[in-house]
Amino acid sequence: MKKSSRRERFQKIYRVTGIAAAALIAVCSAVTILKPDRTFSANENRTLQGRPALSLSALADGTFFKDLGSRFSDQFWLRDLWISLESGEEGLAGRRESHGVYIGKDHCLFANPETPDPDGVKSIADAVNAFASKHTDIRVRMMAVPCAAAIYPEKLPSHAPVRDQLADIRSLKAALGSGSSVTFIDPSQVLAQHKKEQLYYRTDHHWTSLGARRVFDGCAGELGIDNPVTTYTRYILSFDFLGTLGSQSGRFGTRDMISIYVPQADVSEYVTCDDKTRTSIYDSSKLKEKDQYQVFMGGNHPVADIRTNAGTGRTLLLFKDSYANSFVQFLLPYYDRILMIDPRYYYDSISSTMSQNKITDVLILYSANTLFTDTSLADCLTS
Repeated sequence: MKKSSRRERFQKIYRVTGIAAAALIAVCSAVTILKPDRTFSANENRTLQGRPALSLSALADGTFFKDLGSRFSDQFWLRDLWISLESGEEGLAGRRESHGVYIGKDHCLFANPETPDPDGVKSIADAVNAFASKHTDIRVRMMAVPCAAAIYPEKLPSHAPVRDQLADIRSLKAALGSGSSVTFIDPSQVLAQHKKEQLYYRTDHHWTSLGARRVFDGCAGELGIDNPVTTYTRYILSFDFLGTLGSQSGRFGTRDMISIYVPQADVSEYVTCDDKTRTSIYDSSKLKEKDQYQVFMGGNHPVADIRTNAGTGRTLLLFKDSYANSFVQFLLPYYDRILMIDPRYYYDSISSTMSQNKITDVLILYSANTLFTDTSLADCLTS
């Protein structure tokens, strides 16, 4: 009797649990069908699928039902909560990877370093060398910044299959050749020396302003900057930054701090990009948006033209990805003008840009992940 009674009790619990789960799914599904669509997910930082338009062609090729399924998934009621619960459950179960993001120690999230194509690396090196050979009167410098996984391997999950990006950076330097006139700057050692500090955001793939400052201080000589500023005023702009890795993994609980460093030098600037001019390299309006890293330079632009009152007689042409957006704050006291070009969005002729502007210095500054996977730099340099 006792065993039978216990079995009946468990069966009753299972039935009640099953009914409650079915009821919850039914309620969520009904609300999902009836509620207005969201166009954008702030946590996931992406546009969501809305209700697809019904047409004969969409029915015939199957896209209507495909988009309808995507809409149901994207608009599912309390989607952010379910994603967060799923991520938490994976953590409790011991999983150290979520949606392609490694869950590391100290609440740090890591992207797996990209695998470079050897032919692509050679194309980059050949394009950079050809550009430097064409402009022999200008010093060309190149910096490839490793990702956080390369600097903090001890914080990665045990036995995580992570590529050795530091070796890939050394291979890029070797591809340039010992006879290259390009000054190749590898910031890996500088970053490793300061790895006890937070050089990268915990929830984002970018380096922090502190990481950028450590590299600037350690590599100023290689950048051609003598007697660099050593005193700065630090300002904290946000305590509530959730980066792309946090959004991708569903780990919405951890937040990062964003800070800037203002050099104690009598230098002011104004910036022109997208036909608009502002008096600062920072765009505080971006702190109200999901991607708060865009506070640096207001995000990525094909061209950003920074003018200063430094009075040095130097003009820097900076080929860049988003890592340079937070690095440029440390370059302001040393150039009268910094022309930032993002080859991913730039379609004009670099030859014309070089001839029309009195460029004295060229810096190519990229994250290694972007550099190894994007072909736009090589195309831009040869245009």
